[in-house]
Amino acid sequence: MLKTIFEIMNSAAKNGMQKIPFDQELILNQIEALVYVADLDSYRILYLNKRAIEVYGDVIGKFCWEKLQEGQTGSCKFCNKEYLLEHKDTKKLISDKLNPINNKWYEVHEKLIDWPGTGLAKLQIAYDISHRKEDEINLKTLLKQQELFSNIALTFNQQKSFAHKVNEVLKIVGKFVKTDGVSLFENFAKNSKTKLIYEWCNTDVSPKIDKIPDFSFDKHHPLYKKIIKDKIININNLKESKYANSLNVFIKFDVKSILLIPIFLHKKHIGFITFEECKKQRVWNENEIKLLQTLGNIISTAFERKANEEKRLRSEQKLKIANATKDRFLSIITKDLLTPFSDIKSLSSLLYDSYDRWNDEKRKLFINSILNSSSQGYKLLDNLMVWSDIQSGKISFKPESIDVKSVISQTIERLKSRADRKEIKISGIPDKQIFVFADYHMLNTIFHNLINNAIKFTKFGGSVSIKLKLLKKLLEVRVCDTGVGIKKEDLNKLFRIDIDQTTFGPPEEKGTGLGLMICKEFVKKNGGDISLKSDSKEGSEFKFTIPLSKWYTYISE
Repeated sequence: MLKTIFEIMNSAAKNGMQKIPFDQELILNQIEALVYVADLDSYRILYLNKRAIEVYGDVIGKFCWEKLQEGQTGSCKFCNKEYLLEHKDTKKLISDKLNPINNKWYEVHEKLIDWPGTGLAKLQIAYDISHRKEDEINLKTLLKQQELFSNIALTFNQQKSFAHKVNEVLKIVGKFVKTDGVSLFENFAKNSKTKLIYEWCNTDVSPKIDKIPDFSFDKHHPLYKKIIKDKIININNLKESKYANSLNVFIKFDVKSILLIPIFLHKKHIGFITFEECKKQRVWNENEIKLLQTLGNIISTAFERKANEEKRLRSEQKLKIANATKDRFLSIITKDLLTPFSDIKSLSSLLYDSYDRWNDEKRKLFINSILNSSSQGYKLLDNLMVWSDIQSGKISFKPESIDVKSVISQTIERLKSRADRKEIKISGIPDKQIFVFADYHMLNTIFHNLINNAIKFTKFGGSVSIKLKLLKKLLEVRVCDTGVGIKKEDLNKLFRIDIDQTTFGPPEEKGTGLGLMICKEFVKKNGGDISLKSDSKEGSEFKFTIPLSKWYTYISE
């Protein structure tokens, strides 16, 4: 086809024709290309075929730089006149150019020809290659996107914290799409609120993280409905948009344009990702939006992987604790429970063999030792059974209104003889009745174990005190002692059966720790919390809460 056009033009020039013959003109007008001729010296247009006229209009006789280009005030700097003169008889020039008039890409063929009456002229034939160029651009974009996703995958597979990986991915994406900031929000409070958890922004943009409060969103609000329905909201002028009030938190940080994409996990809305422009307004094109929506899916998958990893680690930790608990349980049975029964056996055997030779005082001494050992064994066995019932869910729970003053008084009375033997003073019986809502047996056990422990670990002549404080709907109880205390590094080991606790306390007062673990379970079962403050020089303070009786709360108010 190019050869045909050149032949037509050369034939016209050789024959000195001022006008191309009708039949040849018909051929030129049927060609799927723009054809034009311009004088090489004056730059005036000498000829346009039909398709060129459709694009430029009938501009024959006008300057080519004026009518075929935009914004030119003289001959174009990119004009190939000199190159064509240099290669006049040997080459035609071929190049891809974007036509500024119709914004289409053309493969342009240029060659010098002789034109009747003017001399040398430039012939230009331009084939529309917009589709090909679009495919090339799409291919380049696709390759860049593949590189982007590869970098994201490599980042998420790094052996670093999840927060570090997410921040790095936001940075990679933000730089790829050339935006000022990328923010990731996570929903909470049953998806009624959202908070900014990760952010990347350019160095010249003020970060929002830790500066904006968590904010609520109404699921019936038009903005929220639009976001969920369209899976996106694209606002190029945020300040003037109808959603300016709803998104005012971004305007405060000079955000001019925003692209907001909701993130879903298994069809559940879990958060948002936003792309922000702070220096200028921006309209995101369709390809960019598709890319960033894909990123939202990748972020969603990453959160799912994180959740699965945390679930796996929790399961491993539970299994580890369960195995350690089983081992500790067996250790208590085979070692701690064996000791008192071994003492009973040896003491009773010795008493039997020496009964006739000993006087009453010595016999009573041995009988008392046997009684203490049997009490210790019984208490340990009772605790083991209670702990077993707790773990299997067999223990009954019957909450009722209970007078704490009565429970404390009875507990102190039961433990008085033991405290008297060490000359330990116990104080803290309240002056008036305070009613809580709890299981009576559990509450008794909590007070007994904590006060008994305080006596056990308090030295001769020390003190134990019970302090009560009324909160809004709870009663706070503190059991304080002046005992040996617990080292800071051992505080986190209490309330755990998987750790051997016979290492805590003085040699003569070591225990298994089962009593404290039962206290923790009972407090939790009754809707409270338990904690410990301790100093190896000042003693310990066990603090727990228990719900107040509803009618008592009403009377107090």
